[in-house]
Amino acid sequence: SSSPTSSCNSQGLQILEDVKEYYGKYLKSSKDLKTNACVTPAKPIPKYILDALKEVHSEVSSRYYGCGLVVPECLENCSILDLGSGSGRDCYMLSKLVGQKGYITGVDMTDEQVEVSRKYIDYHMKKFGYQEPNINFVNGYIEDLKSAGIKDHSYDIIM
Repeated sequence: SSSPTSSCNSQGLQILEDVKEYYGKYLKSSKDLKTNACVTPAKPIPKYILDALKEVHSEVSSRYYGCGLVVPECLENCSILDLGSGSGRDCYMLSKLVGQKGYITGVDMTDEQVEVSRKYIDYHMKKFGYQEPNINFVNGYIEDLKSAGIKDHSYDIIM
């Protein structure tokens, strides 16, 4: 017989697998989403953020499945950790906003999403005029950042 703890554990693991399959194998673009849970933001998105988003590669943007966009002001030179980074849309926008001396790390558990995000690092570095990448994407679980190689107290901002 199984204890409630092991039952919760296996149910939790199944949920993770279902989410990974949905975002990794089922969805091919944001048009495939089966929800309209996202609503229009209360305030208009500032022009500098919209301009940075326009520079993100179309495949990355088409696989953006997130809700909401919270971007603090004055990000230049900051190091930012994006939890659940998906295809990397927000990370690339942030990469532009932090500048060459800032750094972005995106963490996502979905192999296919991380693959798409990594595919366009060189594209964006050239587009932004950066000599070196200021961004990386890590496959891992946000509940266990240590296993994903993320060190405590190593980022200015966590999103």
